[in-house]
Amino acid sequence: MRKTNKINLDKLLSRHDYLVMQGNDLAKAFGNLKAFEHRLLDYCVSFVGKDSTEREVFETTSNEVLRYFDLANSGENYKRITKSFKTLSENTALYFIKHREDGKKSLVMGHLFNFVEVKDEGVIKFQFSELASPYIFELKQNYYSFKLHELSQIKSKYSLIMLKLIESRRFGQSDMITITGTLEEWKEWFLGSTPESKWTTAQFTNRVLVVALKEIESKMPDITTTLVTVKKGRRITGYEIHVSDKRRRAFHPRKKVN
Repeated sequence: MRKTNKINLDKLLSRHDYLVMQGNDLAKAFGNLKAFEHRLLDYCVSFVGKDSTEREVFETTSNEVLRYFDLANSGENYKRITKSFKTLSENTALYFIKHREDGKKSLVMGHLFNFVEVKDEGVIKFQFSELASPYIFELKQNYYSFKLHELSQIKSKYSLIMLKLIESRRFGQSDMITITGTLEEWKEWFLGSTPESKWTTAQFTNRVLVVALKEIESKMPDITTTLVTVKKGRRITGYEIHVSDKRRRAFHPRKKVN
């Protein structure tokens, strides 16, 4: 009988591969994308509605995308949009653990999109992959409580990632959100495998976390944040970010207690 060695599936993934277990894992999965690509991804997710199906094909046009980004109608910008969709298609690899009926498990490798089609007359069609759709829909219910016009004000990719993390960590309709992680985890979430991943701890703190939180607070005045460094001796080993988000109180009033 042929002997088969058991594979440690978790160890097949590198430190920059993202194992998706729940929707909020998508909030930290795309540190390799640039700010424009993050915003384009947000635009795509905005098409998902409460009645959307997992196999639905969504459709937009190049002109609509240009208007959303407030870009001039030019050949160079059409090229930029097409190139960014190409990047989204290529750089959003995801990994899922599948629990089989026999009690064993498999590592399933997939992508965020099933396909993206850009037609020469300017029509753009896209479909999220069958593997990723349930997690996209879950994340939509959380992070995308932010309105698209709110997200369009945000310019830094680090701020966009931070907003995703804030919403993915929200407990119900609570105004208070806490995000914790080791230094390595924070760098993975925001920098992925980009050259910036080699930044020193001080550079990462000031150029990523401080910049992201300042932009969010300046453009969303109902949100306030506190950054806490976690240390072992004098060395920074992680961060905690505490967020107060008052935006929801007007929409979800609490019952008065007599």
